[in-house]
Amino acid sequence: MSSYVWDAGEFYTDAFSAESLFGFRMIIAWSSLLILLWCIGLAALIWRARNKGYENNFMAVILVCEGIKASFLVSSGILYIRRYEALQDVLWHWTIDVFFTAHIISVLLYLCIPIYYRLKRLSFMNRDVFKKHAWYLAVVFGIVIWLSIRTVPAFHITDASWITCQEGDSQAELHIWFGEHQEWMDDVVEDVGACTEDYETTIVTQPDGLWAIVVLSPLVSLMALLLIRSSIRSHLEGENPDISKSLTSRSLYIGFLGKVISFFLYVVLLVFISFLHGGQTTFIDETIWRYGDSNSLDRFKYFLWVFSFAITPIGIAFECMMFVHATLKDTVFGIDNNLRKTFRTAVFTGIGLVAFIIGSEAMESIVGYGMAGGIFVGIALLLIRKPILTIIDKVSSRFIPSSHTTEELAYLDAYATAMEDLIITKEERKLLNTIASTYGFSDRIVKQLESEYNSTLEEE
Repeated sequence: MSSYVWDAGEFYTDAFSAESLFGFRMIIAWSSLLILLWCIGLAALIWRARNKGYENNFMAVILVCEGIKASFLVSSGILYIRRYEALQDVLWHWTIDVFFTAHIISVLLYLCIPIYYRLKRLSFMNRDVFKKHAWYLAVVFGIVIWLSIRTVPAFHITDASWITCQEGDSQAELHIWFGEHQEWMDDVVEDVGACTEDYETTIVTQPDGLWAIVVLSPLVSLMALLLIRSSIRSHLEGENPDISKSLTSRSLYIGFLGKVISFFLYVVLLVFISFLHGGQTTFIDETIWRYGDSNSLDRFKYFLWVFSFAITPIGIAFECMMFVHATLKDTVFGIDNNLRKTFRTAVFTGIGLVAFIIGSEAMESIVGYGMAGGIFVGIALLLIRKPILTIIDKVSSRFIPSSHTTEELAYLDAYATAMEDLIITKEERKLLNTIASTYGFSDRIVKQLESEYNSTLEEE
């Protein structure tokens, strides 16, 4: 038995092979990093929009925490092999310490919803002194809580090992990463069986306390969803005058709703995988499905398991998008259109990626050449691209409706009057320019307002 060690090229070649679903897991890992950077950028944008507004500070911290929660797989996309164990020692702190600290902080922030969004029964919490300090105290308490429990057995990952295999060997080789050798590690190596290909992977203990934290965060998100809904209802009944525009709270509500739905989809998918597997499913099973002597059912379970990793980041990305719409719709012109374009591109790309993998796997099972199925699906999507994008646009317009200020509506009214004969004369253009100058509109804003009206006119 050899002590063969992979290099970077072999790691990424294997990650994008047909056996690894053409890099599906790697793409999810890299996308989660982009979601993290996007959340940080959006948080900075919200903070700068009104850095003395406590609600903006509160929302910015939530966005950063949500981005961190979406980035759980980041380390697995960055040279996750034994040769670079020193790098993984550093990234491990992000995967565990930073990740679970963000979960705890987000739970505390969700409990602070009544402080920043007035609720009738919890109106005593809606005070300026609480708003001033709650957003950063939640961060402090979250860090303290994690540092206090991280060494408790229920929350501490004690043992981890690398499993390496070189094609032709009778059995994989076990290398302790940290902790001690455990009997269950030998069981995994035995289940994987003989080495039919070269690979490296890891297996770690999975404490119940960490799973509890991951489950607790979405459940508290559900509570926050109900709180936001209660706030909207109070406003509509005239009992909550603090919310001047219900659309803002509606965007927050849709954001929370999207993430809660994604969580329950994740749970349903895990239950379904466990049903197919005949018992509780863990990360260790992924290793056996991928590298063991797998059949078609194991490949299907492996695909569903990897696909489940994409659900939570997608939900978080959607939630962050709606939070930005809620916070900036009155201060950043065109935020509605920009977010809708981002949503459309992301959804269409995701559909194409999943369809390509499903087509490849199906064709692999039928004729033994999976790439043909992926190419066929890709061509089919390109042919029906326009109707798919139209459907996506209609869906996005339901939860990201266009909203304009009083000045923008006044300009649109003037432009509509001028466009009654579908011609803008020189005199009408001079009048429109005067209105735009009075309201302080730039040429870009004027062009976008007129473009929106013209698009609506063409549709009608």
